[in-house]
Amino acid sequence: MSHTCTVSLFQGVGNGFTSSNFELEPAAPGEVLVAVTACALCRSDLHTIAGRRPCHTPAVLGHEIVGVVVETGGPINDWNGRLLQSGDRLTWTIAASCHECFYCRHDLPQKCEHLIKYGHSDMESRGPLGGLSTHCRLLPGTSIFTIPDTLADHQVVPVNCCTATSVAAVRRAGPIHDATVLVMGAGSLGVTVAEYSLREGAGAVVLVDIDSGRLESAASIDGVTVFHNDPPSDAMPEPLSQLTNGRGADIAIDVSGATSAVESALGWLRTGGHVVLVGSVFHSPPLPLDTETVVRKMLTITGLHNYRPEDLSEALLFLSELPPSAQSLSLAGTAFPLSDIEQAVAAAESNDHLRVVVTPAS
Repeated sequence: MSHTCTVSLFQGVGNGFTSSNFELEPAAPGEVLVAVTACALCRSDLHTIAGRRPCHTPAVLGHEIVGVVVETGGPINDWNGRLLQSGDRLTWTIAASCHECFYCRHDLPQKCEHLIKYGHSDMESRGPLGGLSTHCRLLPGTSIFTIPDTLADHQVVPVNCCTATSVAAVRRAGPIHDATVLVMGAGSLGVTVAEYSLREGAGAVVLVDIDSGRLESAASIDGVTVFHNDPPSDAMPEPLSQLTNGRGADIAIDVSGATSAVESALGWLRTGGHVVLVGSVFHSPPLPLDTETVVRKMLTITGLHNYRPEDLSEALLFLSELPPSAQSLSLAGTAFPLSDIEQAVAAAESNDHLRVVVTPAS
């Protein structure tokens, strides 16, 4: 059966979006055709729209997606082995991987040699692979997850990027029990990293940003201390110094991507500390790294880009266990129909909301 699809096509920097309608081909073997009910605008989408991140055009952007099954190309199971049915509510990994290449076999499926990334690919002849569309075609090699009924679309829509990446960052940081965790950046990722770190047993979290409004909101999280670092200072934040008797953080996770924030994170680590860099996904000024300090302080520096399917599974469990008041469940601030995509982008760029959502089905 064919289905009529409406797509908002990004035409390149300064050229905005155009709307296009066409008939979708049925799901081929191994594929799942999904009707998109919600798609959040991630910061990487805004980098693409502004030209800070390269992208072939025209393209269907949007990768933080929730949808319902329209049809499957034969019997297909979700990640937990459940047979998918029409009407099931889904999310899925940010990319399809082959599961056979060198990187897939070495536990790096997000770096698959044949990777196809949702919301970052060219417009396919057989239909969109992104969320700014009424439909999205899921390809073989995509890890698919059925969403618990307890989670509403607006609560769960950031899970397959923001939440799963936050889970992966904490996993990459290593043992976290009783640790003092420094988080650079109080946006969606920073808030989620903070709440997940505490859920995993961190002793305390110090959240640093230059945006006082975001810090004011994050300060309500039990176990989080906030620090306004504007203008940026080399001096260790007093809350971090007090929590660690001047030693510095056990773990630092940078989700801002700002060179000054990364430099501060390295300087505020204790001897033997570990920094995980997550936010540096766009071109920024080079970091002046003092390698002697890295050696003498025995620091560990780890990079993280995206996540493994297991992280998305854990992210869904994390969200399902949170109290309704948790900030990781309330990242989405406002929603727009697909026809108002330009207004949605403007709202996202205003920084008045941690996440802006597009609802193509509305």
